[in-house]
Amino acid sequence: MNSFARPSTTTVAFAVDENYCLPLTVAWQSLRDCAPDLVPALDVRVLHTGLSGASLRRLTGHAARLGICVRFHHVHLPVMEYPVAFGGAHANYLRMLLPRVLPEVGRVLYLDSDLLVLGDLREVLDTDLRGSCIGAVRDPVNPAYRFGKAMPGWVELGIPGDREYFNSGLMLIDLDRSREEGFFERGFVFVEEYPQHIRLWDQDALNWAADDRWERFPAEWNAFPFSALNRTPWVRYTAEDLMPMGRLLDAEVGARVLHYASPAKPWMGLLPSGRASSLYHEYLDPVLSADGTPREQLTKGTQ
Repeated sequence: MNSFARPSTTTVAFAVDENYCLPLTVAWQSLRDCAPDLVPALDVRVLHTGLSGASLRRLTGHAARLGICVRFHHVHLPVMEYPVAFGGAHANYLRMLLPRVLPEVGRVLYLDSDLLVLGDLREVLDTDLRGSCIGAVRDPVNPAYRFGKAMPGWVELGIPGDREYFNSGLMLIDLDRSREEGFFERGFVFVEEYPQHIRLWDQDALNWAADDRWERFPAEWNAFPFSALNRTPWVRYTAEDLMPMGRLLDAEVGARVLHYASPAKPWMGLLPSGRASSLYHEYLDPVLSADGTPREQLTKGTQ
Protein backbone atom coordinates (compact mmCIF):
# COMPACT_ATOMS: atom_id res chain seq x y z
CA MET A 1 0.00 0.00 0.00
CA ASN A 2 1.43 3.38 -1.03
CA SER A 3 2.63 5.67 1.74
CA PHE A 4 0.93 8.90 2.86
CA ALA A 5 2.23 11.43 5.39
CA ARG A 6 -0.27 10.94 8.21
CA PRO A 7 -0.85 13.88 10.59
CA SER A 8 -0.17 13.50 14.30
CA THR A 9 -3.90 13.16 15.06
CA THR A 10 -6.08 10.86 12.98
CA THR A 11 -9.87 10.91 12.84
CA VAL A 12 -11.73 7.59 12.97
CA ALA A 13 -15.51 7.62 12.61
CA PHE A 14 -18.37 5.25 13.38
CA ALA A 15 -22.14 5.53 12.82
CA VAL A 16 -24.65 3.80 15.08
CA ASP A 17 -28.15 3.65 16.42
CA GLU A 18 -29.30 2.15 19.74
CA ASN A 19 -29.00 -1.39 18.39
CA TYR A 20 -25.28 -1.08 17.71
CA CYS A 21 -23.96 0.49 20.90
CA LEU A 22 -22.79 -2.82 22.31
CA PRO A 23 -20.80 -3.92 19.23
CA LEU A 24 -19.31 -0.43 19.03
CA THR A 25 -17.77 -0.88 22.47
CA VAL A 26 -16.45 -4.30 21.39
CA ALA A 27 -14.87 -2.72 18.30
CA TRP A 28 -13.24 -0.12 20.57
CA GLN A 29 -11.98 -2.88 22.86
CA SER A 30 -10.32 -4.66 19.95
CA LEU A 31 -8.83 -1.41 18.65
CA ARG A 32 -7.28 -0.59 22.01
CA ASP A 33 -6.01 -4.12 22.61
CA CYS A 34 -4.49 -4.35 19.13
CA ALA A 35 -2.54 -1.08 19.18
CA PRO A 36 -2.68 0.69 22.55
CA ASP A 37 0.06 3.12 21.50
CA LEU A 38 -2.06 4.32 18.56
CA VAL A 39 -5.13 5.16 20.66
CA PRO A 40 -3.85 8.48 22.09
CA ALA A 41 -3.39 9.77 18.53
CA LEU A 42 -6.97 9.00 17.52
CA ASP A 43 -9.82 11.48 17.36
CA VAL A 44 -12.86 9.19 17.45
CA ARG A 45 -16.21 10.51 16.23
CA VAL A 46 -19.57 8.76 16.51
CA LEU A 47 -22.46 9.79 14.28
CA HIS A 48 -25.83 8.73 15.62
CA THR A 49 -29.54 9.12 15.06
CA GLY A 50 -30.39 10.17 18.59
CA LEU A 51 -28.99 7.88 21.27
CA SER A 52 -30.53 7.76 24.72
CA GLY A 53 -28.80 9.44 27.62
CA ALA A 54 -28.08 6.01 29.12
CA SER A 55 -26.39 4.82 25.93
CA LEU A 56 -24.29 7.99 25.64
CA ARG A 57 -23.16 7.65 29.25
CA ARG A 58 -22.30 4.00 28.75
CA LEU A 59 -20.31 4.69 25.58
CA THR A 60 -18.52 7.60 27.25
CA GLY A 61 -17.63 5.36 30.18
CA HIS A 62 -16.18 2.65 27.94
CA ALA A 63 -14.22 5.23 25.96
CA ALA A 64 -12.70 6.56 29.18
CA ARG A 65 -11.90 3.01 30.35
CA LEU A 66 -10.06 2.32 27.08
CA GLY A 67 -8.33 5.71 26.87
CA ILE A 68 -10.25 6.70 23.73
CA CYS A 69 -11.03 10.36 23.01
CA VAL A 70 -14.55 10.37 21.57
CA ARG A 71 -17.01 13.01 20.38
CA PHE A 72 -20.64 12.34 19.50
CA HIS A 73 -22.61 13.94 16.68
CA HIS A 74 -26.41 13.74 16.67
CA VAL A 75 -27.17 14.16 12.97
CA HIS A 76 -30.19 14.25 10.69
CA LEU A 77 -30.30 12.84 7.19
CA PRO A 78 -31.67 14.99 4.36
CA VAL A 79 -35.41 14.50 3.99
CA MET A 80 -36.09 11.72 1.48
CA GLU A 81 -37.02 8.05 1.48
CA TYR A 82 -34.17 5.75 2.51
CA PRO A 83 -34.61 2.09 1.52
CA VAL A 84 -33.98 -0.08 4.58
CA ALA A 85 -35.43 -3.43 3.49
CA PHE A 86 -33.48 -6.65 4.07
CA GLY A 87 -32.22 -5.71 7.52
CA GLY A 88 -31.04 -2.15 6.91
CA ALA A 89 -31.47 0.91 9.09
CA HIS A 90 -31.33 4.65 8.60
CA ALA A 91 -28.03 4.63 10.51
CA ASN A 92 -26.48 2.85 7.51
CA TYR A 93 -26.72 6.11 5.59
CA LEU A 94 -25.15 8.34 8.24
CA ARG A 95 -21.60 7.82 6.95
CA MET A 96 -22.66 9.73 3.83
CA LEU A 97 -22.82 12.85 6.02
CA LEU A 98 -19.17 12.75 7.10
CA PRO A 99 -18.02 15.69 4.91
CA ARG A 100 -20.79 17.88 6.36
CA VAL A 101 -20.47 16.76 9.99
CA LEU A 102 -16.67 17.06 10.03
CA PRO A 103 -15.99 20.25 8.02
CA GLU A 104 -12.63 20.77 9.74
CA VAL A 105 -11.37 17.25 8.94
CA GLY A 106 -9.54 16.52 5.69
CA ARG A 107 -9.26 12.74 5.95
CA VAL A 108 -11.10 10.11 7.98
CA LEU A 109 -11.12 6.36 8.45
CA TYR A 110 -14.69 5.10 8.66
CA LEU A 111 -15.34 1.76 10.40
CA ASP A 112 -18.56 -0.18 10.89
CA SER A 113 -19.27 -1.13 14.50
CA ASP A 114 -19.78 -4.87 13.86
CA LEU A 115 -16.10 -5.66 13.41
CA LEU A 116 -12.90 -6.45 15.26
CA VAL A 117 -9.68 -4.54 14.66
CA LEU A 118 -6.93 -7.18 14.67
CA GLY A 119 -4.14 -5.35 12.83
CA ASP A 120 -2.38 -2.03 13.28
CA LEU A 121 -4.53 0.53 11.50
CA ARG A 122 -1.51 2.69 10.73
CA GLU A 123 -0.92 0.66 7.57
CA VAL A 124 -4.32 1.78 6.26
CA LEU A 125 -4.10 5.28 7.70
CA ASP A 126 -0.80 5.84 5.89
CA THR A 127 -2.16 4.80 2.49
CA ASP A 128 -1.96 7.21 -0.44
CA LEU A 129 -5.36 7.20 -2.16
CA ARG A 130 -3.72 8.41 -5.38
CA GLY A 131 -6.44 10.90 -6.27
CA SER A 132 -9.45 8.75 -5.30
CA CYS A 133 -12.03 9.94 -2.81
CA ILE A 134 -12.03 6.62 -0.97
CA GLY A 135 -10.08 3.44 -0.39
CA ALA A 136 -11.91 0.22 0.44
CA VAL A 137 -11.92 -3.56 0.08
CA ARG A 138 -13.70 -5.43 -2.66
CA ASP A 139 -16.91 -6.88 -1.22
CA PRO A 140 -16.36 -10.60 -0.57
CA VAL A 141 -19.97 -11.61 -1.30
CA ASN A 142 -20.52 -9.16 -4.17
CA PRO A 143 -17.06 -8.92 -5.77
CA ALA A 144 -18.58 -7.80 -9.09
CA TYR A 145 -22.04 -6.66 -10.10
CA ARG A 146 -22.87 -9.90 -11.91
CA PHE A 147 -22.50 -11.77 -8.62
CA GLY A 148 -24.43 -11.41 -5.39
CA LYS A 149 -27.41 -9.16 -4.77
CA ALA A 150 -25.95 -5.67 -4.86
CA MET A 151 -27.71 -2.88 -6.75
CA PRO A 152 -30.59 -4.71 -8.46
CA GLY A 153 -31.10 -3.52 -12.04
CA TRP A 154 -27.45 -2.58 -12.56
CA VAL A 155 -27.79 -3.57 -16.21
CA GLU A 156 -30.44 -0.87 -16.72
CA LEU A 157 -28.02 1.63 -15.20
CA GLY A 158 -25.38 0.78 -17.79
CA ILE A 159 -22.92 -0.72 -15.32
CA PRO A 160 -20.59 -3.44 -16.69
CA GLY A 161 -21.23 -6.77 -15.00
CA ASP A 162 -17.52 -7.32 -14.28
CA ARG A 163 -17.06 -3.96 -12.54
CA GLU A 164 -15.72 -4.43 -9.02
CA TYR A 165 -17.94 -3.51 -6.06
CA PHE A 166 -16.58 -2.43 -2.67
CA ASN A 167 -17.80 -2.98 0.87
CA SER A 168 -18.38 0.25 2.81
CA GLY A 169 -17.65 -1.25 6.25
CA LEU A 170 -14.11 0.12 6.11
CA MET A 171 -13.39 3.22 4.06
CA LEU A 172 -10.46 5.60 4.13
CA ILE A 173 -11.98 8.86 2.88
CA ASP A 174 -10.30 11.95 1.51
CA LEU A 175 -12.94 14.38 2.75
CA ASP A 176 -11.36 17.40 1.07
CA ARG A 177 -11.41 15.74 -2.34
CA SER A 178 -14.89 14.33 -1.78
CA ARG A 179 -16.15 17.86 -1.08
CA GLU A 180 -14.46 19.20 -4.21
CA GLU A 181 -15.91 16.44 -6.40
CA GLY A 182 -19.35 16.24 -4.75
CA PHE A 183 -18.81 12.54 -4.12
CA PHE A 184 -21.31 12.07 -1.30
CA GLU A 185 -23.80 14.45 -2.91
CA ARG A 186 -23.88 12.05 -5.88
CA GLY A 187 -24.65 9.29 -3.42
CA PHE A 188 -27.64 11.19 -2.05
CA VAL A 189 -28.85 11.87 -5.60
CA PHE A 190 -28.79 8.12 -6.24
CA VAL A 191 -30.83 7.43 -3.10
CA GLU A 192 -33.41 10.02 -4.10
CA GLU A 193 -33.68 9.21 -7.82
CA TYR A 194 -32.99 5.46 -7.96
CA PRO A 195 -34.40 3.88 -4.78
CA GLN A 196 -35.56 0.87 -6.81
CA HIS A 197 -31.91 0.03 -7.45
CA ILE A 198 -30.93 -0.03 -3.77
CA ARG A 199 -30.57 -3.35 -1.98
CA LEU A 200 -27.47 -2.80 0.17
CA TRP A 201 -28.38 0.70 1.38
CA ASP A 202 -25.62 3.34 1.40
CA GLN A 203 -23.19 0.84 -0.09
CA ASP A 204 -25.08 0.77 -3.39
CA ALA A 205 -25.26 4.57 -3.44
CA LEU A 206 -21.55 4.97 -2.71
CA ASN A 207 -20.51 2.46 -5.36
CA TRP A 208 -22.63 4.38 -7.85
CA ALA A 209 -21.02 7.65 -6.77
CA ALA A 210 -17.51 6.21 -7.07
CA ASP A 211 -18.10 5.04 -10.65
CA ASP A 212 -15.24 2.52 -10.25
CA ARG A 213 -12.79 5.20 -9.00
CA TRP A 214 -11.62 3.89 -5.65
CA GLU A 215 -8.34 2.66 -4.23
CA ARG A 216 -8.26 -1.12 -3.71
CA PHE A 217 -7.15 -2.38 -0.28
CA PRO A 218 -6.04 -5.97 0.44
CA ALA A 219 -8.82 -8.37 1.45
CA GLU A 220 -7.39 -8.79 4.96
CA TRP A 221 -8.50 -5.25 5.83
CA ASN A 222 -12.21 -6.14 5.59
CA ALA A 223 -12.46 -9.93 5.82
CA PHE A 224 -15.71 -11.77 6.52
CA PRO A 225 -15.94 -14.82 8.85
CA PHE A 226 -16.79 -17.24 6.05
CA SER A 227 -15.75 -20.24 8.14
CA ALA A 228 -18.94 -19.60 10.10
CA LEU A 229 -21.10 -17.83 7.50
CA ASN A 230 -20.84 -20.83 5.16
CA ARG A 231 -22.90 -22.70 7.76
CA THR A 232 -25.72 -20.14 7.82
CA PRO A 233 -28.66 -19.59 5.44
CA TRP A 234 -27.28 -16.11 4.74
CA VAL A 235 -24.47 -17.10 2.38
CA ARG A 236 -25.02 -18.77 -0.96
CA TYR A 237 -21.69 -18.00 -2.54
CA THR A 238 -21.76 -17.73 -6.34
CA ALA A 239 -18.44 -16.11 -7.26
CA GLU A 240 -16.09 -19.09 -6.94
CA ASP A 241 -14.69 -18.62 -10.45
CA LEU A 242 -13.80 -14.98 -9.72
CA MET A 243 -12.79 -15.10 -6.05
CA PRO A 244 -12.28 -18.67 -4.79
CA MET A 245 -13.65 -19.41 -1.33
CA GLY A 246 -10.24 -20.72 -0.30
CA ARG A 247 -8.81 -17.24 -0.80
CA LEU A 248 -11.58 -15.71 1.34
CA LEU A 249 -10.94 -18.25 4.11
CA ASP A 250 -7.23 -17.37 3.99
CA ALA A 251 -8.16 -13.68 4.31
CA GLU A 252 -10.21 -14.52 7.39
CA VAL A 253 -7.29 -16.33 9.03
CA GLY A 254 -4.99 -13.39 8.32
CA ALA A 255 -7.62 -10.71 8.95
CA ARG A 256 -6.43 -7.29 10.03
CA VAL A 257 -10.10 -6.30 10.32
CA LEU A 258 -12.72 -9.04 10.73
CA HIS A 259 -16.16 -7.77 9.73
CA TYR A 260 -19.18 -9.66 11.08
CA ALA A 261 -21.33 -8.51 8.17
CA SER A 262 -24.49 -10.58 8.06
CA PRO A 263 -27.64 -11.10 10.12
CA ALA A 264 -25.66 -13.75 12.08
CA LYS A 265 -24.36 -11.35 14.72
CA PRO A 266 -22.11 -13.00 17.32
CA TRP A 267 -23.19 -10.80 20.23
CA MET A 268 -26.72 -12.10 19.68
CA GLY A 269 -25.54 -15.70 19.71
CA LEU A 270 -26.51 -16.14 16.04
CA LEU A 271 -23.09 -16.93 14.56
CA PRO A 272 -22.29 -20.67 14.41
CA SER A 273 -19.69 -21.78 16.92
CA GLY A 274 -16.06 -21.87 15.88
CA ARG A 275 -12.97 -19.69 15.74
CA ALA A 276 -14.75 -16.54 14.51
CA SER A 277 -17.37 -16.67 17.25
CA SER A 278 -14.83 -17.46 19.98
CA LEU A 279 -12.61 -14.62 18.83
CA TYR A 280 -15.48 -12.14 19.04
CA HIS A 281 -16.33 -13.26 22.56
CA GLU A 282 -12.73 -12.72 23.65
CA TYR A 283 -13.35 -9.00 23.12
CA LEU A 284 -16.99 -9.03 24.16
CA ASP A 285 -16.30 -10.55 27.59
CA PRO A 286 -14.28 -7.63 29.03
CA VAL A 287 -16.98 -5.22 27.82
CA LEU A 288 -19.70 -7.24 29.55
CA SER A 289 -17.52 -7.55 32.65
CA ALA A 290 -17.07 -3.78 32.78
CA ASP A 291 -20.84 -3.38 32.43
CA GLY A 292 -21.55 -6.07 35.02
CA THR A 293 -23.67 -7.91 32.43
CA PRO A 294 -23.65 -11.74 32.36
CA ARG A 295 -23.27 -13.08 28.84
CA GLU A 296 -26.41 -15.15 29.40
CA GLN A 297 -28.48 -11.96 29.38
CA LEU A 298 -27.63 -11.36 25.73
CA THR A 299 -30.42 -12.84 23.67
CA LYS A 300 -31.58 -12.35 20.13
CA GLY A 301 -32.78 -8.82 19.55
CA THR A 302 -31.34 -7.33 22.74
CA GLN A 303 -28.30 -5.16 23.20
